[in-house]
Amino acid sequence: MASQFAFRGKRPVRIRRGSIMNAVLIALFFICGVAISLTFTRANKTERSNIVTSNGVRPLVEDAIGHFAVSDTSGHTVPLVTKGEPAIIMVSSRTCAWCKQTLADLRVLANGRPLPRLKVLTLEGAGEGVGMVASEGLIGVQLIGPIAGADQVQLTFRYPGTPTFLAIDRDGRVVRTMPGYPMGDELKRWFNVMVGDADTPR
Repeated sequence: MASQFAFRGKRPVRIRRGSIMNAVLIALFFICGVAISLTFTRANKTERSNIVTSNGVRPLVEDAIGHFAVSDTSGHTVPLVTKGEPAIIMVSSRTCAWCKQTLADLRVLANGRPLPRLKVLTLEGAGEGVGMVASEGLIGVQLIGPIAGADQVQLTFRYPGTPTFLAIDRDGRVVRTMPGYPMGDELKRWFNVMVGDADTPR
């Protein structure tokens, strides 16, 4: 049977199982959404520094993010990081509200200054980051993204939570990571690297 009966007085009332299942699913989605939101707002407390591998060496950025080709907004294949130059990689998504809030905060901090060491790695491809960055008037930002569809899927599963930040040193190694939305002074430390005033967030 696709339904069951409950009795109200002497008259049976039909209760649809589908309606009950829909209500349960909606409740579960709501609970998951609240949990994710709380995780992101507390992300600055879960920052990890001095990232090292089992042999005591900091991982190369390719080992941390994944081995795949990235392109710029023109479709040209480009290096994930610029050799010999520190950088901040912001893993972003076009559907990420916290990513948009972070870019808005960076606009205030930058006040017209270019951000040459900020690389916005958009999960859906470099072109999908254009509107987000342009809407905040940010300049000098390097927009990159995975080329192939398979790489986009791999990245999306690797980074289910955005934004995620990675600080890269001159040797292309990950020195710090920070998942989630950076607040207050924490964002300022990462911003100093983006504009070229520091090599690592401090």
